[in-house]
Amino acid sequence: MKNNIFSFILLLITLLACDSGIPKEKEKQVEKVIEKQDQLYKPLVISGVTRINIGKGEEKQESSIAYSYYQLNDKSFRYEEEINNYLSESISTDFEQKSKQKIKYDLSPDHFHALLKNFKKECEEYGEESPWNLYDSTFIDETFEQFIQVERTNYIFSGGAHGNSYSENILFSRETGEKLKLKDFISDIPKLTKIGDKYFRKVAEIEPADNLEEQGFWFTNGFQLNGNFYFDATNLVFVYNQYEIGPYSMGIIFVKIPIREIKSILKIDVKRLK
Repeated sequence: MKNNIFSFILLLITLLACDSGIPKEKEKQVEKVIEKQDQLYKPLVISGVTRINIGKGEEKQESSIAYSYYQLNDKSFRYEEEINNYLSESISTDFEQKSKQKIKYDLSPDHFHALLKNFKKECEEYGEESPWNLYDSTFIDETFEQFIQVERTNYIFSGGAHGNSYSENILFSRETGEKLKLKDFISDIPKLTKIGDKYFRKVAEIEPADNLEEQGFWFTNGFQLNGNFYFDATNLVFVYNQYEIGPYSMGIIFVKIPIREIKSILKIDVKRLK
């Protein structure tokens, strides 16, 4: 969103000054106040939790959505808009599978509660003896200077032997609002893959010479990085969800690569805000 209101006010003051004889010093003072107001703008993240009970009696269970999104206005940055668009599409379509077309919604507490009510309605229509469950959580990490991280975790049970969980991380450029990919951060992906293989084997407790397929993992050509990653204070972390590289029983796998080991191939400074 582009904000021209301060420029308009400044122009109006300047024109009035020409007619009313406002001293040039006063004009400069007003200009400084306007400039200061413009610099004070800070994005506002709206966070909360909405809950609903599904089932009756002893079978009753709670489902919830812990939401976070930006309150947009005429001064909002591009990345705020892009993150809201992403959240609007992704959270809605996770459990509204009847239409494959992505639809953008206006984000609000009422919107998220309506999603839970729809989920409950579907459960009741199926007449399941055991109620369905939904837990969805969004966290917006604004601690880095050059990018914003959005982390979404989700668990859904809609019948069957077990529910399914996943964790998704999307990084957005503060400057352009674009989604950032691994190649935007790393100059030498083959080198990072080799380092990642070492740390993956530590997590999986596999020896360096062991064949990953023989150990039950679904890598046909050796270890591979994916696009689901985020940064913490000291690591670049890759997330492998259930059924992505192995059976359900392996759960979600987190591979942490120390930032100190990849400084020479980092293209974007991962410095945190002070």
